[in-house]
Amino acid sequence: MQPVRIIAALLLAATAFLTVSAAPASATTSTTSTAVVVQANPNPVIAGHSVTLSGSVGPQGAATDCADLILYSQAFTDTDDLTMAPVYTTATPSGAFSATTRIPRAKAAGTYPIHLRCGGATVGGGSLVVQAAHSRLQVSPPSVTAGDTVTVSGWLPPAPGSECATGVTLLSRAFVGTHEFADVPAIGAAVKADGTFTVTTRIPRSKAAGTYDITGRCGGGNLGASATLVVRAAPTPTTTPAPAPPAPPVTHPQPPTPAGPASAPASQLGSRWVLPGLAAVAASTLAALGMWLLYRRQHPSSLSR
Repeated sequence: MQPVRIIAALLLAATAFLTVSAAPASATTSTTSTAVVVQANPNPVIAGHSVTLSGSVGPQGAATDCADLILYSQAFTDTDDLTMAPVYTTATPSGAFSATTRIPRAKAAGTYPIHLRCGGATVGGGSLVVQAAHSRLQVSPPSVTAGDTVTVSGWLPPAPGSECATGVTLLSRAFVGTHEFADVPAIGAAVKADGTFTVTTRIPRSKAAGTYDITGRCGGGNLGASATLVVRAAPTPTTTPAPAPPAPPVTHPQPPTPAGPASAPASQLGSRWVLPGLAAVAASTLAALGMWLLYRRQHPSSLSR
């Protein structure tokens, strides 16, 4: 009986070995034999900038459940919930993967873990160092003629509960001097919930040409950012002289017209011309009668026939 028992034990052990060898491996061991290391570039990264995440799950992982990958990190989202902004990517046949995402500008400085998942399991990860974003200040357009308008805008890191969360004071000797801070013209701008601010102002027309710095303050301190504005002198107004009124016409004195004889009334004009006419007719008649009498006297016989 002893040999039989030994043979039976050997057969049982062989059967168990074959069963284990034929059983499927776990999700982690079937895809990657070791944890996948996720590289971040650049690292550290400034909040508001982009970062590229890369690594490899190997050819075996790419051929199975790890062809599609998901990366999670609190560095990718504005909240503390790392599942709010997942980064999706796909592995190449060789297993390599790469994805780029932007870190929120308001993300606080710190070191954040990165988790890589595929096939329903976490297969690797890495870490990312985030540096706080700096305040920004810019002016548009950067060069203007005195008398034109400019827009000053920027961004502030989150500062809940402080004066910087609601407003900033912008300073420049290029601005109009209605309000001042430390003898420098100042204008105010409201800060939105995302930390951005924008304000438009007009450069005085009398402002001298030059390069002017623009800075800012809030919460009792400087913003730590500045911008430069180039101002060109306003053109000098050219006054065109008004046209001279036309000269009055020159009038030369005329010599007085000599007065002629007074005009006679119409009745006198009629008598002046009618009477001589009648006299002329009478004279002509008398002359004709005289010639006829003379002829009769000289030719009496011709008249009797």
